[in-house]
Amino acid sequence: MIMRFIELVGSPVLLVGGVATLGWGWLPMWERSSVLRPVAFGWAQLTLAVALFTCLVSDSLTNAPHLGLAVKVVGIVVMLFGFWLLGVAEWEPRRR
Repeated sequence: MIMRFIELVGSPVLLVGGVATLGWGWLPMWERSSVLRPVAFGWAQLTLAVALFTCLVSDSLTNAPHLGLAVKVVGIVVMLFGFWLLGVAEWEPRRR
């Protein structure tokens, strides 16, 4: 029940945050000191929003349990990729 609430509320919030970061360069106040690559941070937010939405959709596939499990696994892999992108957003930019 709580996970569904997180998926329902978290995916639109991350989606809006990702669009705001990629479109206007806006970062949440608590992330401004640690994020050095805002573009990677915006893509990470969008990726995590897609992952949460995928996990939410997989719960509604009750007639095909194997398909629901496969969709949930894909959502978890996408979520791991989003967390990796969050780590990339904190890396120092390359010096040329």
